[in-house]
Amino acid sequence: MVELIGLGTMIALVWLIAWSMAGESESEKRRMMSTLPHNAATTRHQQTRHAA
Repeated sequence: MVELIGLGTMIALVWLIAWSMAGESESEKRRMMSTLPHNAATTRHQQTRHAA
């Protein structure tokens, strides 16, 4: 019985860590997408400045 409780706890913890990391990845993607237009404009400005 103790082994089953330990195994269930370990599975639950591994699932919780995986779920947490997936959520963190999604928030990172949203953050990167929200800053993308700013970075693209900055890159274009730098290319134009370099060409001049």
